[in-house]
Amino acid sequence: MNRLKYFLPLLMALFIVMPDQLFSQEKKKEKKPREKDFLSLEFGINYSFVLGSYGQTDKNTQKSGYAQNGWVGQLGLNWLGKRGWGLGFQFDVQHNGYKDTAQYINPVGTQYKLGNGGWTNLYVMAGPVLIKDIGKWEVNAKAMFGLIIAQSSNFNVQNPIDQSNVSMNATGFGYGVSFAAGYRFDSHWGLDLNLGYLGGTPKATKSYGAEIVSYQEYKDPNTGTIYYIPVYSAPTKYEIKRTVSTINGGIGVIYHF
Repeated sequence: MNRLKYFLPLLMALFIVMPDQLFSQEKKKEKKPREKDFLSLEFGINYSFVLGSYGQTDKNTQKSGYAQNGWVGQLGLNWLGKRGWGLGFQFDVQHNGYKDTAQYINPVGTQYKLGNGGWTNLYVMAGPVLIKDIGKWEVNAKAMFGLIIAQSSNFNVQNPIDQSNVSMNATGFGYGVSFAAGYRFDSHWGLDLNLGYLGGTPKATKSYGAEIVSYQEYKDPNTGTIYYIPVYSAPTKYEIKRTVSTINGGIGVIYHF
């Protein structure tokens, strides 16, 4: 009976302590909750430096773009995971005017001058992005791939039927890479400086079939009867390719949701 008196308190202590120990071990086995994914919105304006054949002015080659330095406006949306890696979507508007010599140049196969309008290019792209915080500072790197839509009188052609000037939009593969470094004012807003490359390979095609352009009078020498014989234009196909290539640098704002 005396032994039971000492054994009962010990049994009760074990009954109280053991569940707490088991519960604490289960807690240790639980994984840490995953950090919440977040979105960020970017807007930037950059100065655009032309490279290569995009700015070339040699009228003896069809590769010349006659472009001069201009600007690029960028709008981006990023989805980021817990380690800063994610997927970015980007829409760019780029404008590069023409160099002065373009006013006196005829695109190959036409009688019309390039003029003084220039290039307006739209980019719709997506690709991997990395955004990392280092204290109050932030780095941002991305590689984008997608579509370029180019508007330029470089893609104008001459209608072989009525000789009119026909403008075309060109489409092709667009691409870009960029790196930015900036300062985070708080958990949402940041300001950064960025440097990047933007380019594309737009192409425009247009075909004209054989069509009646006039009638030629013919008089039968035996009967004197007059006939009008149709004159057809030759089938024509235009294919114009250019390369857009620029280095862009400027300032941007980023907002983290």
